[in-house]
Amino acid sequence: MSGALVRWALSLVAGGGDPKSGPPRLTIVRHHRVYADGERALYHLGVSESMLTGQLAACARAGLTPVSVAEALARLDKGTPGHVVAFSFDDGYADNITRALPILERAGARATFYLTAGLMEERRAPWWDELAHALERATKPQATLAFGGAGVTVDCSGDAGRAAALRSLLPLLRVLPAEQSARLAQLREALGVEGRAPCELADWTLARKLVISGMEVGAHTLTHPFLTLLSPDSQRREMADSGALIREKLGAGTPGVAYPNGDHDAHTVAAARSAGFAYAVITRSGDVNAGSARWELARRPLTEGACTGPFGFSARMTMAEVHGAFDHLRKGRVEVAS
Repeated sequence: MSGALVRWALSLVAGGGDPKSGPPRLTIVRHHRVYADGERALYHLGVSESMLTGQLAACARAGLTPVSVAEALARLDKGTPGHVVAFSFDDGYADNITRALPILERAGARATFYLTAGLMEERRAPWWDELAHALERATKPQATLAFGGAGVTVDCSGDAGRAAALRSLLPLLRVLPAEQSARLAQLREALGVEGRAPCELADWTLARKLVISGMEVGAHTLTHPFLTLLSPDSQRREMADSGALIREKLGAGTPGVAYPNGDHDAHTVAAARSAGFAYAVITRSGDVNAGSARWELARRPLTEGACTGPFGFSARMTMAEVHGAFDHLRKGRVEVAS
């Protein structure tokens, strides 16, 4: 039986219960991009507008209209009984404001947006967008590269080849920023790609709408590195300087930080605390309660696959995911995405 059918079967018996009873419990939902319906990016890192609309409607029917992470944590601190859901969006893409924000406002929901402040300021595309851009704009159908002693053949002659190349290259770019830039430049040269990927992150004028709308804005580092590859001091600067830049540009506080790719260790946690953040979120699934470590707060993905049953969008599967019915299938796996 496929994983999708297993989740569908589990959703049939998953229960939610009364959201206002029981011990205090928080579910943080993890999102990234919001695409126009029918839009399919090579590196599809998000959900469609209609999918997000359906998710919010399902939460509202269950009495779990989302709030921001900071609001939910304040509720936990007060010991308010019951279940609360918070939505979060990583990276700071423009579509978070142009597409997600109106949908959230119509649903009466709030959310937290973690911004990659340095890339926004420089108008520079994240590394995974650079990778996808190179594969999509290749003028040479094939190339063989050697990254750190690992050889990989890239076939860009069709959609299937580009998708396979993406999967092969993603783990080979989990390196220090300078080496990552060098490997991307090598890839562009090998594939005959001129120019860099356009930056699809929000600019500061657009991001200011989040503050005006009453959303929480948090930090997602300056340049989105794999933090555990950096020195403790560099980790702290990536997080602290991101928060400072957001406050300078938006005039809003940044109580929380999201570790890029969920990548963190004890040094990262110490750096986040010393940088003045009140909490930090990761990419491992689970619930948050009053005793959870505040600088390693779990988040659940709410992908299109997680919310789609045999007949399309499924509110039941969505809420089963929100309630953690599928956590054991992931077995503590950390998402390597964004």
